[in-house]
Amino acid sequence: MGRLLLALLMSGWRRLLEEESEHQWLSFAAFTIIVIIGAILIDWSSDLSGVHEGSALEVNGLVLDSTEDSVLYQTEDGTLIKYKDTEENSQYATCLEEYRGMTLACLGTEGMLAYIGDGGPDCDTEWCQFSIGDNLTVTEVSGNGLALMLIVQDGTSNSLAAIWYGDSNPQPVVTQYEETMHLDVIIPTDDGWLIGGSWQAPPNWLGSNPTSPPKYELVIEAEWDGIGAPSIEIVYMGNEGSIHGIFSTDSGYVATGTSDTILISDGEIKSLGISSHTAAVDNNDNVWLFGGLGSTTVAVLSGSEITLEKLPEPLDILPTYATCDSDGMISVHGSDSYDESSAFSIDSNARTSFTSLRGILDLGFILVSLMILSIMAWNVTDAIRKGKVF
Repeated sequence: MGRLLLALLMSGWRRLLEEESEHQWLSFAAFTIIVIIGAILIDWSSDLSGVHEGSALEVNGLVLDSTEDSVLYQTEDGTLIKYKDTEENSQYATCLEEYRGMTLACLGTEGMLAYIGDGGPDCDTEWCQFSIGDNLTVTEVSGNGLALMLIVQDGTSNSLAAIWYGDSNPQPVVTQYEETMHLDVIIPTDDGWLIGGSWQAPPNWLGSNPTSPPKYELVIEAEWDGIGAPSIEIVYMGNEGSIHGIFSTDSGYVATGTSDTILISDGEIKSLGISSHTAAVDNNDNVWLFGGLGSTTVAVLSGSEITLEKLPEPLDILPTYATCDSDGMISVHGSDSYDESSAFSIDSNARTSFTSLRGILDLGFILVSLMILSIMAWNVTDAIRKGKVF
């Protein structure tokens, strides 16, 4: 039965494709319509799939930081930390970090670092705090083994401090340096930490404005042996701007900034020549870089190759924070032209999925191509069987 239907289908197509067929003009019209529809669909398919309004983080406000179980965000009522189903007011909080099965938080409290979810009777559902030494206010934290590297406020700039986790009487060792550094992101590595932000030039540097010296993109590497102060080494200093994200990928470490993006691999630095306002890494180690208000594309970095994906609509927000959850949903938060918090999300898996319009068109192209090739093979086989010369 199946062979009969296939034979009828093939014979019908063959009659329509015959040079002297009375259906030539009908075939030509149908072909023209298919080409027009195909062109429209191809244009639609060039838009990035899986873009939705709203965020997967399910909070109403401007998100500043997040982990799998917690979100730090601003509302009209102040700054809040949502941990699972509970919310805590924390006006001066700056960071959240997953560490050893719990969540650390920089609450802006001098000499203290907060934590929750350690499995203990008191701190499993409520925030607890432990001392990090006097006169230190932590803005970012990252753990590497039992060592904690802290970015601490030092007047109008930042310094680094290190302590051992679990020390009942921590004596933080602070790195002192003359340069003015504004450090915003930190990530552990095999040898220590990579830290990004900006270096601020001194007043009157190279004829710059003495009241507002320029800032330059900066990545430093920090190591700590547990004895002396953390040692630092400048890995990269770029053009005017700031590094806002550092991500670990299969190809190395990617540092994203407002002036450039660099790939750090085996001690080598490669400039990728693309700027962004915020970025996130998905579950396939692709780094997504988002531009400013009105951007029509999003850049996706796979290894050292950059692909520009067209957005269905220009960005109506200025992105300031992006993250990707375990399901591959990227949430991007920022402020719109009215300075109201807003967000959108992207299903990172839909970009290459067969269920997307692009995937359906690819599948349709394969099926149509196979059908045309089958008809051509049928005609050639039939001509050979009948002894025709061609």
